[in-house]
Amino acid sequence: MGINSFQLSRWWFLLKRGKSIKDSVALGAVGGLLGAVAMVLSNFLIYKAGKTEILYGHIAGSIFMRPFRTKQPKNFILGQIFHLGNGCASGLLMVEIFKRFGTDLALLKGSMLGMFTWEILYNVGQRLGIYTAKPHLTKTGYSALWNNFVYGTVTAYSIKWLAHPSVFLSIDNNFKQPNNIASNRNKYYQEPVDVETEKQYTPIH
Repeated sequence: MGINSFQLSRWWFLLKRGKSIKDSVALGAVGGLLGAVAMVLSNFLIYKAGKTEILYGHIAGSIFMRPFRTKQPKNFILGQIFHLGNGCASGLLMVEIFKRFGTDLALLKGSMLGMFTWEILYNVGQRLGIYTAKPHLTKTGYSALWNNFVYGTVTAYSIKWLAHPSVFLSIDNNFKQPNNIASNRNKYYQEPVDVETEKQYTPIH
């Protein structure tokens, strides 16, 4: 029990300090997990308020069993674990986006990732019959859109916060390098001088 408490306190310290994870896979998984947890909490609060008809544990659990069986706690937990696993996997995609395009406008890129996961997992997944639980109310669709937006922005912010400076250093430098080259050229480059014109205005002593 003491070891578990020590590990939890160490993880909490790393989360608060940030800038500590160097491994890209671990970074994406942790960032995606934090985003998925925020998504689950948002979904739960909206469900309690009566603004959606279903929880993500029900939807994800319907991959393995009939929808009515996901109402049992053990089956609901299984679906929730699978949902969190999907969140971790999507976090890896966010890391690759940052490596390819840089970490500027992180929340915007995160929201785009959230919209992408909403379109693929929520819409396409249900149309293909991957999820047998199929919500029918319009308010559920709007809540799902909001929840995926929450997931994307929290994931992007978490990854940027937790990433060691060396993870995205090369891509950020590549985006800054053209400006530096241009400034150096302006600093050391001199316009050519017309010799004949210069002679005409040379003062005689």
